[in-house]
Amino acid sequence: MPRAPNEKAETAKQMYLEGQKMVDIAAALDIPEGTIRSWKNRYKWNATLQKDNRNVAKKCGAPVGNKNAAGGPPGNKKAEKFGFFSKYLPPETKEIFDAVQDADPIDLLWHQIQIQYAAIVRAQRIMYVEDQEDSTKVTSMESAGSEAYMVQMAWDKQASFLQAQSRAMKTLQGLFKQYDELLKSDLATEEQKARIDRLRAEIAKVEAENKERAGGEQPGDDGFLEALNGSAVEDWADED
Repeated sequence: MPRAPNEKAETAKQMYLEGQKMVDIAAALDIPEGTIRSWKNRYKWNATLQKDNRNVAKKCGAPVGNKNAAGGPPGNKKAEKFGFFSKYLPPETKEIFDAVQDADPIDLLWHQIQIQYAAIVRAQRIMYVEDQEDSTKVTSMESAGSEAYMVQMAWDKQASFLQAQSRAMKTLQGLFKQYDELLKSDLATEEQKARIDRLRAEIAKVEAENKERAGGEQPGDDGFLEALNGSAVEDWADED
């Protein structure tokens, strides 16, 4: 019984006959270049290529209406996928690129919202200023047995925190608006529409719990959760 043809070898041969370099073929198929070279010699790809070239040379021109020279159909990404990105993108980046190639734009934007929201919440812990005595002393230079220090006072840290938080909130609010616009499309699913409402409900719940624990506005909160909910964006924007 004859062996089944190697699908990757057939794909590699087709790419080679289309004029792609072996290094690009190896990167696209995630196969060592030496394997590609071995296939080329074993299966005599050059003989096939020379035969095709002779057949082309015998032709006196394409018949009327022939569209072989017109290139691929609009939107064809073959050269881009196997050529440019295989050559210049790092392997890890290309793997991510391939994974999101067919992803829904609405889902991609939702992931951006989640990442931005998580970064803002995490910053609350990292940049939190406890009180006006909360200063930070950092060694800025050491030489010949002496040290120089830089001291960040509470008001400096709080001012930096507010500016960074304000910029982050503007970015998040912009993502919210883009997401709302995409939801107007007929292609948006009910799940995609419900996500944003669930996030806003979660924000409101956390805000209520924080105020209940603190007996009012939580120290260091500065209307953060209200701004996330879209009701205090103007107040945050005025702080820049």
